[in-house]
Amino acid sequence: MPSETMKPAVSPNLAATSTTGRRPGRPTQRILSVESIVDRTLKIAGREGFTAVTMNRLARDMGVTPRALYNHVLNRQEIIDRVWVRIIDDIELPDLEPEDWRGSVDTLWNALRDQFREAPRVLLIGLDEQISPQGTSPLRIAGAEKTLHFFTGIGLSLKEATIVREMMLADVFSFTLTSDYNYDNRPEEDRAGAFHPVPKPWLEQNPDVDAPLIYQAIEESVQSSDELFGYMVDARIAFIEKLLAAK
Repeated sequence: MPSETMKPAVSPNLAATSTTGRRPGRPTQRILSVESIVDRTLKIAGREGFTAVTMNRLARDMGVTPRALYNHVLNRQEIIDRVWVRIIDDIELPDLEPEDWRGSVDTLWNALRDQFREAPRVLLIGLDEQISPQGTSPLRIAGAEKTLHFFTGIGLSLKEATIVREMMLADVFSFTLTSDYNYDNRPEEDRAGAFHPVPKPWLEQNPDVDAPLIYQAIEESVQSSDELFGYMVDARIAFIEKLLAAK
């Protein structure tokens, strides 16, 4: 995951809210829990970004009062921390085989992309929010260790492995937030134009502009985000091959 922006704790440890996740207060009118609050936050943030997540918005979407939310969480920061832990804990890394490192690289890149493609804007948590120390997860450490072990296992130095891992995260996060998001949210009949160098209507509005290469590129551009991502993975494999060949 991208480097988290850490800030001093502003609330007691997450576990301090009690084993039920509730604070003393009036019972809610609906079935409400910490997990359901996190679920709703992820749905809102996945579509609209974390700036859309407020206590009032959560309460309205869940059909309760804002006060009811405070029976389960201390504040919005606790919700953000728990969302981050959920994101980390839900990531599934595939088995990686150094003997077939090219196939494993392809599998790793695509597995991470698939997991974030449905709600890519949750990745903006690293930009929109600050994660407190309560938002840490042991799986965050384990995941980084697993990928570094794989990359060093195929012959990269630890520095090179760190660089390639950062490239992987940048590839997956930027691609799902831009290319996939742009492609997936278009009407199906317009998706073929998602990766034109310039949108065709712009060219039609400027017929006097001399742009023969752009017109040709429109005819030859990739037709889907899957096709484009495949080229990206191939480029990373070629880069790793170059690093290994230099040894």
